[in-house]
Amino acid sequence: MGELKIVGRSPTVVAGEVVEGELRLTWDKGNAEEVDRAEKVFKEYVEKGWLAIGEVAGKKVQIFAFNPDLERIVLTPLALGG
Repeated sequence: MGELKIVGRSPTVVAGEVVEGELRLTWDKGNAEEVDRAEKVFKEYVEKGWLAIGEVAGKKVQIFAFNPDLERIVLTPLALGG
C-alpha cells in the first residue's frame, strides 16, 4: 500500500502565503481506481510546481512522475528564499 502525503492543502500557493494542514491519500497497487485517483492528485500538485519526494526502503529521492510502487510520496510547496 502506498501513501501520498500533501503538506499544505492548496495546489495554488503563492509566495508569502502560509500553508497549513496536511492531506493523506492511500492506494493499493492492485486497485486501479485508487492508483488513478492518487496519480491525478499527484499530477495536479506537481504541475503547479510542488516538490515531490518519493520514499522506498527508507531512501528518499525527488521524483517527477507518479510511481505506484513507492511506499510514500510527500508533496510540499517549493520554498522560495530571498
